[in-house]
Amino acid sequence: MKFDAVIFDFDGTVADTGEGVRNAVRYALNEYKMPIYEERLNEFLGPPLYITFERMYGVSPELASDIVDTYRVYYADRGVHECKAYDGILDLASDLKEAGVKLAIASSKPLVFLEIGVRETGAGKHIEEVVGPELKNHEANKAYLVRAACERLGIEPSKRVAMIGDRFYDIDGANEVGVTSIGVEYGFGHRKEFEDHNADYIATTVDDLRKILL
Repeated sequence: MKFDAVIFDFDGTVADTGEGVRNAVRYALNEYKMPIYEERLNEFLGPPLYITFERMYGVSPELASDIVDTYRVYYADRGVHECKAYDGILDLASDLKEAGVKLAIASSKPLVFLEIGVRETGAGKHIEEVVGPELKNHEANKAYLVRAACERLGIEPSKRVAMIGDRFYDIDGANEVGVTSIGVEYGFGHRKEFEDHNADYIATTVDDLRKILL
C-alpha cells in the first residue's frame, strides 16, 4: 500500500461547489453595491473568503468579515446545497477505504457548511474524519488543518500520508507538515501553481489520482 492515510480538500477536490460559492459571492457584492468581476469569481474557490475579499477589493479585515457574514445568508440557505461530487471520486474513496487506507477531509470551509456538503454529496459514507474551522476562525490555515486531520486519524505526518487539493494552499500546507502533496487539475487550480509550489504529484483527472493512490 502506497499510503496509510489520505486527506482530501473538499471544494474543487471532492465536490464541484462552484455554483453555490459564486452565487453567494454575487449576492454579497450586490448587497454591498460592490462591482462583480465575473471572470474572477473562481478566485473565491479554495482560499478563506476573508482573504479573497480583502485582496480583490482592498477592504479592511473588519469589512471583509461583514461581507462574509452577508455571503453566508445566501450560502446557508441555498449555496451549500448547490454542489455535487466529481465523477469517480466517491468510488475512489470507497476503494481506498476497502484497502484499509484511513480517510479524512480537511477544508478551510467552515465546519458547519462542510459537514452538510460532505453528507449531501455522499462522501460521508467513506470518510472517517471531517476537519474545518469554526465560523469566526480566520486563522485556520491548511497546515493547521492537515495536522489536525492526522491527529484525528491517529497517524503521524509522513510521506505515507497524502494531502490532495486543487489550490496551492493545499500544496503549501502539505509540504509544511511533511506529507505527500498532490494537486488535482480537474478542480479550480492550475498545473503551474502546483509546479511553482513543489507538489509531489499532479493529477489531471480522477483516474490519474487513482493511479497515484492505489
